[in-house]
Amino acid sequence: MKRFALFGMMLLAVAGMQAQNCEALLLPYFGSAARMAEYPADKVDWYCCFVRAAFYESDTVPATADLFSISEVQSVATGAHLSSEFVVDLSTLSYYAYNFREFQVRYPYGDKTLCFATPASAHPYLVLRSIDDMTELANREWETNHRQGR
Repeated sequence: MKRFALFGMMLLAVAGMQAQNCEALLLPYFGSAARMAEYPADKVDWYCCFVRAAFYESDTVPATADLFSISEVQSVATGAHLSSEFVVDLSTLSYYAYNFREFQVRYPYGDKTLCFATPASAHPYLVLRSIDDMTELANREWETNHRQGR
């Protein structure tokens, strides 16, 4: 039963990831649409799966997650901190546009889930999956997409 529930949660996570805009999520990584177009399509697809796996919103802090304020997060391009009034939009929130990776590398094993308080959002917490979980979800979504011929 536990395994079935875990499979269901993973399926919902992948389904939710499909609605996110790959170009908006990856532009901060590639720097331009032209540079993104130069990369092999399979590689861009995997990067898209990876960034879509980064976040989810929650009404509670996951049990083992460390909690931060969203105002601790900075734009990579400008260095500006996000406002405490920041409203999460998962369809355009890019893992690469902000210093989320810097938070993750504070933990040496890649297995730590992090949480950011987002009181102005529909759900009060933005959860950043561990690097390990992001990679696992990305690999599953990528394999599913390629088995289906996407």
